[in-house]
This record gives sequence, C-alpha cells and structure tokens, in this order.
Amino acid sequence: MRNEYELKHGRPNPYATRLGARGRGELLAWWAKSTRNVRVLPDDVAREFLDSETTVEALRLVMKLRAVRPKRRRRAG
Repeated sequence: MRNEYELKHGRPNPYATRLGARGRGELLAWWAKSTRNVRVLPDDVAREFLDSETTVEALRLVMKLRAVRPKRRRRAG
C-alpha cells in the first residue's frame, strides 16, 4: 500500500448518495463487526514493523515472554 495517493482526478462514489446517511451508518456498523481481525497500529509502531511478517514475529515473541514470566508470590503475613 502506498503512503500517499493522488486523488485530484477521482470522482465520488455514485452509490454512496443512494445509501444516504442511515445506509452508510448501517454499512459502517456491519463492516466494523465483520472485520474483527483488522488492527490499526499507531504511526510510531508501524514505522518499526514494516510488514506483517515482522509484526507477527514480534507479537509471538511477546506471547512467549508472557508465558514464561515468573508468577508472583504472595506476601507472608
């Protein structure tokens, strides 16, 4: 995906006006429910992880580290 797109020669979607505000709201609600696997990263994080492969590798490492962290002991007393 490009960082920027040139949209000066673009045209509005002809179907968007047919939907109206209510239809766009319903469509947005449907899309939000159906895309549970989409995550948006903040810019600073996205700069560090340039592709999906490195992002997944780092997250799997975090999962492993969380699994091996020592359990907290209760204080005696």
